Amino acid sequence: ASNGDGGPFLGPGLKVGFQGLLHVEVFQQRLRDEFDIDAIVTPPKVPYRISYLLSKGDARDVDLPATETIEDLSKWPGQGRRFNVEEPIVDVRIMAPMGYAGNIMDLIKRKRGLGMETKPIDETTWLFTAQIPWGEVVTDFHDELKTSTAGYASFDCFESDPPYQEANLCKVDIVLNEESVGPLSFVCHRDVAQQQGRVVCKKLQNVLPRQQFVTVIQAKIDSRILASERIRAYRKDVLTTGGSKSVGGGDVSRKKKLLEKQKRGKKRQQSSGKVTLSQEAFNSIVSRSS
Repeated sequence: ASNGDGGPFLGPGLKVGFQGLLHVEVFQQRLRDEFDIDAIVTPPKVPYRISYLLSKGDARDVDLPATETIEDLSKWPGQGRRFNVEEPIVDVRIMAPMGYAGNIMDLIKRKRGLGMETKPIDETTWLFTAQIPWGEVVTDFHDELKTSTAGYASFDCFESDPPYQEANLCKVDIVLNEESVGPLSFVCHRDVAQQQGRVVCKKLQNVLPRQQFVTVIQAKIDSRILASERIRAYRKDVLTTGGSKSVGGGDVSRKKKLLEKQKRGKKRQQSSGKVTLSQEAFNSIVSRSS
């Protein structure tokens, strides 16, 4: 299913449902082969229920609702606001050979699963049930499950009762050269925010194109920096005038002036230059496991 959806950063687009990262890759490849269209697929959106807590000095309009459900992370409450977050929960059922029980239990634990139960179906197959946050399932759960069970596991999920559960979540902003990039932001549990921020920054360092200026990649919660990586600039030696011919003799201050001029130029480029986002950049947000 699909429906129209627009974003302030990427512009108008379509909201499409997929069955996993493999389905996304097939969709992109067919668009490229059959229609010559290069589509950018962003991470899936998850509805979060925000309950605002009133406090002294709170400037929130009294006519606005005390609770709202948001999918667009640009509407996430800003720094200094007091609020609680509830995330959607789903009941997950997994059927797999019993030889992969350890891998499946570890995956459910890493995905913050609760109430895990196991039940033998026959001599070789077990049934695993648990309650897992929808935000953990909708991203790379299917792909990790297939990887950890050599493709033998199958699973389905349905809305839990109650459908929402309060959790200690936070929004992690990805900042490129001091400019926040909205589509790369993500929500995770506060306990793993620093770990996932480091993973994303490292992946972006490997997939973003190198520029004529230094690219600084940072993961932040509000104004606190969780992780940081740098992409070195292409180095052009201004002391080389053409080919292998170098600036000749004379006072050393002449060469220093040229190097200082180059340094100022690269600093200006860093403040005004734009970094191109590729599909690999968005994939690094979808799969945040190290």
